[in-house]
Amino acid sequence: MMKIQVRCFARFQDAFGEEQILDLPDGATVRDAVRVLAGTGPDAGLLVDAEGNIRSYVMIMHRDERISPMDAEEVLLVDGDVIILFPPVSGG
Repeated sequence: MMKIQVRCFARFQDAFGEEQILDLPDGATVRDAVRVLAGTGPDAGLLVDAEGNIRSYVMIMHRDERISPMDAEEVLLVDGDVIILFPPVSGG
């Protein structure tokens, strides 16, 4: 098992809290972490669709790199990793 920190901003923070510590099995991916986080709140649909795929508009940062939702299944996590989630940015 490993502990992963997930930080959320803006609308995601309102739905899932500013920071969550997730216990995940070894070999878990960024996609796994987002799916687990989605299960912690009533607004899972903000992050994942009915099939459990991360929504295309979710901006994911991991180790100072932006991760595409489509690539999140390929990115392995290690104990102590931090994932940052941003909703789409809109100007005004």
